[in-house]
Amino acid sequence: MDKEPRSIEKIDDDIKSAGQSFLGLYMVDLLTRIKELDDKVLKNKLIDEYHSHQHGYYDKDTVGTRTRVNAAIRIIKAEKVLYVLEQIDGSDPRVLLESVSKAKETVARIKTGELKMPNLNRKQLTLREHIQ
Repeated sequence: MDKEPRSIEKIDDDIKSAGQSFLGLYMVDLLTRIKELDDKVLKNKLIDEYHSHQHGYYDKDTVGTRTRVNAAIRIIKAEKVLYVLEQIDGSDPRVLLESVSKAKETVARIKTGELKMPNLNRKQLTLREHIQ
């Protein structure tokens, strides 16, 4: 997985796309299954798994769950996981309390080094990306 810089405004959009309840509940799982996110077949299986065991969010079909997972991937690639998890603070009454507590627990585990962030590669920019 490659690093991809992303503005805070875009990250905030990703939070809305994925939903705080989803991110709070599943970020640890996504971080520990990072290799699956790079493999199309395994990623599709993961999306099916999340869709089949929905908790804290509702997606009518796997397209919605795919949107959530892709938003989470953009957050991970931008190395903004801590920022995002710290936004899940209980101020939004629609967010499950379980998600808030899991997000806080995950932040603590990252800060103590118990949970390691993935080692992302620097993305090789195309000529077009260099010019922009």
